[in-house]
Formats: sequence, structure tokens, C-alpha cells
Amino acid sequence: MAKKVSLQRLRLFALIAAIPVVLLGGAVLLTDTGKPLVAHGPIQAGHENTDCSGCHAPSAGSYRQQIQANILYALGQRETPADFGYAPVTSAQCLACHERKNERHPIYRFREPRFVKALETVEASSCLGCHSEHADQRVFVEPEFCQACHADLNVKNDPIDVPHKTLLADKSWGTCLGCHDFHGNHPVKAPLTLKAAHSLDDIRAYLNAGPSPYGDVKTYKAKENE
Repeated sequence: MAKKVSLQRLRLFALIAAIPVVLLGGAVLLTDTGKPLVAHGPIQAGHENTDCSGCHAPSAGSYRQQIQANILYALGQRETPADFGYAPVTSAQCLACHERKNERHPIYRFREPRFVKALETVEASSCLGCHSEHADQRVFVEPEFCQACHADLNVKNDPIDVPHKTLLADKSWGTCLGCHDFHGNHPVKAPLTLKAAHSLDDIRAYLNAGPSPYGDVKTYKAKENE
């Protein structure tokens, strides 16, 4: 009568058989040809010349340890998978290239307790609350997000033809980005008439990787990969 093979031994056989396949596959995925295969999606607009290492920090451990950890996860002997090759992007990587002295909405400001309610509308305490490195649009939230913080805005000596008070009362949140650059890095003055503002269609197109209605000149340029 044939002996029963234990579940533990079966897992060991599967692990041994998988090692050469995983090693070969991992080696291929780490080449320039293979990197797009492990990406979670297309690169964000304006980042076409950015290498993976420009945004992603290396994952903890060696490749061998990462592969071993993921095999153990697949076999049910580990609770979480390990990041292979590179760790997920964080705001720290974004700010390493995009830190600006004139930042109008720095993410650290939104970590204050007074913005807890606002963060339910837009996750502005992280760059990744509005941007994704693997999406072809620049911003994935709706352009009306200004209402999260500015519903009680009061502008003294309001210079525009349609007062901010009226726009807020009419819930015309789609007009905000028509006049104001969210990060404040484009050296242009806000128009004084609603007619001169950029249309909501133009703003949506820009957020979805279209041309910038604010112009191409920026006060602080992003750093490039060295």
C-alpha cells in the first residue's frame, strides 16, 4: 500500500519546483524590457522619461528573500506578500522631485486635525490622494474638490465681476481651477472676469493629460533623473 504524502511535503516539493521558474521569471522582469510588464498601469503624463527607480525605492531584502517570501505567501505560510524589486511610491518620492518653495497647498498642512473632515472629500494629505504614478491622467479626482475646504470662503474687497460669495452660493465649484492653479507654480495672474476663466472642459482635459491652460512656464521645475 502506497504511503500518503503529507501536505507539508507536497508544499516543499512545490516550493522546490517553483524556485527555478520564479528565478528565471524574476530575472526577465527586472530587465528594461520586462519592467513594463510588472507596472500597475501606464506612466503618468509628463513622466514618460522617468525610470522605475526614479519613483520607486528598492524593496527590503534581496531578490532571493523577496521571491522566497512571495512563494511562502502563495503556499499560505506567510500572511502578506513582499514587494518585489521596488516598493510602492510614497509622497516622499514625489516631493524629492516636486518640492516647491511656493507650494500653495503643501500636503503637511492637511495633516492638521482641522482638516479631518475635508479629507473625506479629497485625500490632500498625500500626493497619491490626487495623483497616481500608473494612470495616464494627471489627477484622478473631480475638479470640484475645492469645496472640501473653501465652502465658507469670505473674500474682502472681492475684485472679480462675479463675487466669490455668489459662486459659492451657486455651488459653482467647477470655476475654481478655471482661475486658480492648485499648486500655485504657474506664474500667471488669476483673471478678474468669469468670462476670461478657463472652462471646466479645458480643466478636465488638463487633469486627464491634456495641454495646460495655465501655460508651460513654471516657477520651480521638477528635478530630472540623474
